Amino acid sequence: MTIEPKPRPWPGPQEHELIPYRAWSDWTVRSLLVLAPHPDDEVFGCGGLLLLARRQGWRCHVVVVSDGAAGGDMAMREAESLAAARVLGGDEGARSIEFWRQPDRGVLPGAPLTERIVRAAAVHAADWVVAPSPLEVHPDHRAVCRAAIDAVASLQAQGRATRLVFCEIGQPLIANALVDITEVARLKALASQCFASQLTQQDYHQHVEGLNRQRSYTLGPTVTHAEAFWIVDPQDLKGGADGVLAGIARAMHRRL
Repeated sequence: MTIEPKPRPWPGPQEHELIPYRAWSDWTVRSLLVLAPHPDDEVFGCGGLLLLARRQGWRCHVVVVSDGAAGGDMAMREAESLAAARVLGGDEGARSIEFWRQPDRGVLPGAPLTERIVRAAAVHAADWVVAPSPLEVHPDHRAVCRAAIDAVASLQAQGRATRLVFCEIGQPLIANALVDITEVARLKALASQCFASQLTQQDYHQHVEGLNRQRSYTLGPTVTHAEAFWIVDPQDLKGGADGVLAGIARAMHRRL
């Protein structure tokens, strides 16, 4: 009788070492600053986190960086963001959103935007600054990402414990944290539907809900929706944008 040899296990990391198999649960974070390139990105990228954070008593503040005018009327888009903010946090949610009104498709990284983010993070005592990831393709998303990297690197150099956290909006990212948003998925959907002017152009709500559904893949049958994040290692941030990208590249390299 021929005895078949047992297959050798893959010598590299196993699945649970490459993506979380448990939902993130460090609710000791107390303050959150979200940087949304356009009105709606704050909901699509991390609306579930905002809902859960407020339930945990976090201080949450949202900055919408551009005026959104390339995608519709500025006043209408701001009104939609305010309506969504009320869904996510009631009157307090509406009070905790501000609009910087930089030109849509004209947001530029550099000292002025970086310094404004530094000031906002200091004013709101942000433990986390949430920004679009470097994998985003829209130029405004990439500009806000770069400015956020420089701002949080500056804050950490000053001795602050602020962490930079990337969310996914238009492109999936490499995730090292998955937040279970099952219990607030319906409210996130309601907030997403506030952006009527955008949903007539493209059904972003369905795209985001599909992404959140897929992100629950590794979290077990009781989790139906999740949001994905990349929490940047402070050591990587010391190298600025190059260090952050190197950290993501290392995560990719481990897969092969």
